[in-house]
Amino acid sequence: MLPLVHRSAFRRVFLVFVLVLSGAASAVRAAAPTPTPTPTPPPGQLDTTFVPAPGTNDAVNVVIPQPDGKVVAAGRFTFANTVFRNRIARFNFDGSLDTSFDPGTGADGEITAAVLQSDGRIIVAGRFTSFNGFTHNGICRLNANGSVDQTFGLGNGINNPAALALALQSDGRIIVGGQFSQIDLTQRFNLARLNNDGSVDLSFDPLNGPNGDVNAIVIQPDGRIVIGGTFIGYNGFARGGVARVLGNGALDPSFDSSVGTGGNVFALALQHNGQIVLGGRFSQYIGNNRTYIARVFGDGSLDFGFNPVVPNDWVQSLAVEPDDRILVGGFFTDVNGFGRNRIARLNTNGSVDLTFDPGAGCVGQLTNDATQVRSIALQQFGRVLAAGVFTRYDNQLRDNVVRLFDGAALFQNLSARAHVFTGERILIAGFIIGGTENKTVLIRGMGPSLASFGVPALLADPTLSLFDHTGALIAANDNWKATQPAQIQATGLAPPNDLEAAILVTLSPGAYTAFLQGKAMTTGIGLAEVYDVDPNANAQPTNLSARAFVGTGNDVLIGGTIIGGNAGSLLRVLVRALGPSLASFGVATPLADPTLSLRDANGNVIANNDNWKDSQQADIAATGKAPPNDHESAILALLAPGNYTAIVAGKNGTTGVALMEFYSLP
Repeated sequence: MLPLVHRSAFRRVFLVFVLVLSGAASAVRAAAPTPTPTPTPPPGQLDTTFVPAPGTNDAVNVVIPQPDGKVVAAGRFTFANTVFRNRIARFNFDGSLDTSFDPGTGADGEITAAVLQSDGRIIVAGRFTSFNGFTHNGICRLNANGSVDQTFGLGNGINNPAALALALQSDGRIIVGGQFSQIDLTQRFNLARLNNDGSVDLSFDPLNGPNGDVNAIVIQPDGRIVIGGTFIGYNGFARGGVARVLGNGALDPSFDSSVGTGGNVFALALQHNGQIVLGGRFSQYIGNNRTYIARVFGDGSLDFGFNPVVPNDWVQSLAVEPDDRILVGGFFTDVNGFGRNRIARLNTNGSVDLTFDPGAGCVGQLTNDATQVRSIALQQFGRVLAAGVFTRYDNQLRDNVVRLFDGAALFQNLSARAHVFTGERILIAGFIIGGTENKTVLIRGMGPSLASFGVPALLADPTLSLFDHTGALIAANDNWKATQPAQIQATGLAPPNDLEAAILVTLSPGAYTAFLQGKAMTTGIGLAEVYDVDPNANAQPTNLSARAFVGTGNDVLIGGTIIGGNAGSLLRVLVRALGPSLASFGVATPLADPTLSLRDANGNVIANNDNWKDSQQADIAATGKAPPNDHESAILALLAPGNYTAIVAGKNGTTGVALMEFYSLP
């Protein structure tokens, strides 16, 4: 489990990190407040920067956000934004149709499931027999431009065909669920696995498998496969509506749902602690009252601590946020007495999250289908995509696809303090601008002004250099008034001392590094900062890092970040301290055994770590970002909006170059 850290509402402040040495004690003191950034839009509010015109002419069954901000929609429609698009289309970040994605004549039947591969190709499945004139029974793979990928073939395809669910394994193999008895003439009852080329994976054999439809599939971090559907048994064993399958297709006996929901599970979602949320059309779980939604433990037993809400109609879709709150979509118009038209958010205990307010919600329909939300997906920077059957969201025209805000917490600032030497021992701050649009940041290099905070041995005349991911110099500054003085002053964040450095720059999405050095090879303690001074919410700084020489006493590496967001939001953060693994990148004197301490704005210790496997090993490994060396440190935490400090030191007073990193995790 992650430690939950709740602090006061976010205030944008200029932080100076001061290490007060008394054993391992430290304190953080704040200087004068600076302007508060544009508030994050409230959760549930319509995102008016995504304006499909008007959307699709029929149901959208699945919506997928791409890493580049584009949005794939698939379903039963034949037009998107009034342009012919048979069952699949791609929208740009602003909701306009992406004309670079052209599926030709598309699918000749409904698309019921789709997944995005890491290479940008899209696998679609459903009730079709051909795609753009090519025979593909029930499943097909498209290139990133919408054309059919002819390297993916299934021969005779899926019989019926009725593939209803897809999921991608980490190795690229594809789990297919639905209502079928054969795939490419190979007997597979409602569940199968395909190789990356579309051939049937014979090493995955469910035998008789589930005895009813498979509507939903999720894959756990350990590779085990959770399925939900209308079945009541799996290969002869009672499994009502939900079951877990091993990597070879056999039933996992350690997950025993018994009679479960009795079937009719339409949606599944995994929480970060391994618990599984079920949504559908059911009224009980193993004899216990649970109306349309329930949560179970990893062994299949019911979680009685999840005090279930009672939607007044079916649940069709689920999505878990980074802080484990649950987005719910379906047919309902009321949840526990609160009006929620087809979309709502639940707290981790199952109660209605009243901070998420969809207003009038999703209403209307273009066809005879009942109004509903069939698919929910999280998009970067605190956005939620919802799709299904509707014509309006909160009284604004949105035909079957909409984007709204979820009020997620986000990084706002990075600060790093260290003793700046020369050569590989300078202070290097790194950050990534994520998103689809440019972002304006202010980078500051501080030294002389730290004297007012009692910091000794200051860097008397800091200089800054900013580089892109290729190593090309973008900008450099010695004294901030030498260039851009009016623009820097207008931010309200001008350095206090004329000898300090600053760069105000607008950057396209990508990775950047800022070097803080002393003029004429001078040395001393310096502070490097990266501020987001741009209210544009379509791009954000992510994955913040700092590399410097770690000494003892005042010369340890101190990094900090400001997290912004709405009250009640939490950001899932991984903090790492690397040393030994830097040797492979040419660092001559890496810190042999870094230690890490994460603290709040009052200096209270949230967590300490020496070697990352000492605690949270499984959770950290599941992020895919475990430190490369066992002697390196890591802390995983859920952090509320506020100010945080991480301190990197060497075990037993050792010294060397270290890298500290802050990752925002999904």
